[in-house]
Amino acid sequence: MLSNPTQQQPTINPFLKTQRTITRTPTHERVAKTSRITEMNSAPNHQQQQQQQDETNNINNPYNETPSTEPFNIDPDLFRVLAKNQAIIARSPPRFILFPPSSDHSTKQQQEEEEERSLIHIISRTQLDRLGRLADSEQLYFNEFSRIIKLKYDSSCLYLQQRLNFPLHLENKLNKDGGRGQPAFFCADGRLQDRRDYRVIRNEWPYAIPRDYQHIVVWSRLPLLDPSQARTSAELKQAHHQGLSGFENLSPELVDRLTQAGLNPDLKLTPFPAQIIHHHPGVRGGERAGLDAQIRAFIRTRWPYSRGFSDLLWFLNPVHLQSCPQLPHFHVFVKKTT
Repeated sequence: MLSNPTQQQPTINPFLKTQRTITRTPTHERVAKTSRITEMNSAPNHQQQQQQQDETNNINNPYNETPSTEPFNIDPDLFRVLAKNQAIIARSPPRFILFPPSSDHSTKQQQEEEEERSLIHIISRTQLDRLGRLADSEQLYFNEFSRIIKLKYDSSCLYLQQRLNFPLHLENKLNKDGGRGQPAFFCADGRLQDRRDYRVIRNEWPYAIPRDYQHIVVWSRLPLLDPSQARTSAELKQAHHQGLSGFENLSPELVDRLTQAGLNPDLKLTPFPAQIIHHHPGVRGGERAGLDAQIRAFIRTRWPYSRGFSDLLWFLNPVHLQSCPQLPHFHVFVKKTT
């Protein structure tokens, strides 16, 4: 299913106290899904129990964010500003589109203007400096939110450290036991734990993307890129100066759009599941996995195609574009079709 920029996105509370308080799905969808759960057999077998659990997860946490059992500090001043930003997003058309509309009558200037707004062009070319928020959101962020952050938390990094709430005792524990079995870099092989080693949360200040996408940020307490996995020195240099970006779980429709736009050279991008080759796509025996291998594997596992997540876009900003380089993170534009 292709992007539908007119679809409305529910306003949410960016500060979540507990998993039980999360309400991110429109009321009519919650009622429909809850009704299906109620209609199930009162003594379900294992398969039905799993289906019930999946339905509940879809209602409470449709984008598979990190469940929160401990309360975050709710700052009323920040909450007020964030609510104002949600109102801005709700009433404003997005700045960006997934891809340009098909037209044989567009002038070269019109085509260039559409490409400036096209996410498939921006992500394919790793032109991450083009991404951003709505103009009104940007003004609100710098005029009100940043001022409060500086006044109450000294810096955005200190605020984020409190917001993410990674365990403070963890580094001491790892130092005492020598870090046995603990990876030195972010990985997707199951050794890291949600909440302890990374957090998956919605961006409090999302970019102005199509309404059927959610802007998710994956924060890590470990560095994201292992230099030893770079295929070439040029890849490492590019990641530092330009960033990394890509696609996962591509639908046939979006692959066609990429190909038509000249963004799929040698037809390397293919629809799911043909694009997936075991753990590291496109890596042969003896080759290095590439800097993006762990990020891509994490995205496919966290938002699987089998659960309706398709046409995912991701990027890792270069250092000069990162809001807080001390806290490693990458961005994912997540769309759920079912």
